Formats: sequence, C-alpha cells, structure tokens
Amino acid sequence: MSNIPLDDLIEAAAGCRVLHAEGHADMTLGHLSFRDPHGRGVWMKRSGIGLGEVAGPEDFVLLSFEGERLAGEGRIHKEWPIHTELLRARLDVNAAGHSHPFYATLFSSMDLELEAVTNEAAYLGPRVARFEETRGLIDTQALGASLALALGDASTLLLRNHGVLFVGATIPEAVLMGVFLERACRSQIELLSTKQAYKATPKSELFAKKEQILDPNLIENFWSFYKRKADGGRSAAAA
Repeated sequence: MSNIPLDDLIEAAAGCRVLHAEGHADMTLGHLSFRDPHGRGVWMKRSGIGLGEVAGPEDFVLLSFEGERLAGEGRIHKEWPIHTELLRARLDVNAAGHSHPFYATLFSSMDLELEAVTNEAAYLGPRVARFEETRGLIDTQALGASLALALGDASTLLLRNHGVLFVGATIPEAVLMGVFLERACRSQIELLSTKQAYKATPKSELFAKKEQILDPNLIENFWSFYKRKADGGRSAAAA
C-alpha cells in the first residue's frame, strides 16, 4: 500500500512503549491510534502484543471508519470502535489511547472529582470526563459514539471500573495526557490515604497554569524525555 505514514507510525510505536513504561501496561491490553493523514481511517496498534512490545510500523493496522482492515497484519483489538468513533466525532483530535493504568482505574471506581493537587492534574485542563454507560468493552460503534459524546471537549476520560481514554492533537500530546492522568490519580489516592486536609489549585487558575507550563517547547521536551526513558535512557545522540 502506498502513502504509509512511516514517521507517524514510528512515533506511535514510541508512544506505546512510553505508556508501558509509565504504568499503562496490562498484559496485551491497551491500544493507541492516530488519524491517517490521507483520510482513509485510523492506524491502530495491533492486538496480541503488549504496549511495551510494539517495535515499529509493522505493529499497526489501518482501519476504515467502519472497521474494515485496509492495511497491516495481525489481529484487531475488539475495542476498535473507541478510535474510529472518537476520531470521527472530534476533528480537533488526531491521536487517541485507551488503557488500564492501575491508579486511574482505581480512581474510576470512586465518586470523587480529580483535583489539581499536583501539576499533572493541572495539565489535564478543567475537566476529566466520565463514562458509565457500561463497565464492559466498547466493542460496538454505538458504544464508541456514546464514549465520544461523554468525552465532549475534554482530553481525558475515566471509564467506570474499566480504564481511561486520552486524546490529543498529536501523538505526543495524547500520550502525555495518558501519562499525566495516571500520575494525577496516583497523587490524589496517596494524598487521600494520609487522611490529612489538603488544598488543590483553584479551578479559576487551572487554565492559566496549564498555558504557563504546558507550552509547545515543554511538550517536546517532555516527549523526548519519556521516549529516552522508555527505551533505556539513551541520549538523543546515541538513539
């Protein structure tokens, strides 16, 4: 097949390894996708391997928005409608991930709002969405559309007793949202365990704090750091 976006596929493979290294590993479950730049559909991690085992372009399949395989080998995750329906609904989003990180999945079971007790929660923006229509797999287009509706204009979502969804305009942005969500949930759970009073960043300050900290240069720096860390701490020069 012509017009294969090799650079994007290499970046997405790195994103899978970053997620694995940052607490999103769950056997062979979890997937990352990005919008095909030629409008054909969605490139998605293949099933049967863990996030940390994704090596390169050969570990992705191209699906049409109706779930038809257009390119790539290997099994297709049952929850492919998460990606096709989300990218169909959110034209500002070009990459999306779904995984089962330990702390964020625990947090999804709690009737608590995620508060900005650390910088990571401030990076996520003013709202973390929730989805409660089912605790099961998002394996139909109707459920995928409902999930996209629940996400709204947010960048992260908690699926009750299931896992998380995270999106971005680019692959690095989406992956970083997933990393920050898990870190933010862990921080609040550990803080709650102390049973001590605490204060969070006021909602009125969240937008300004995000804009102040998470600028394009820092996104690039954070992304480069996490890729080096996931691949064994090699320097950019050695990579």
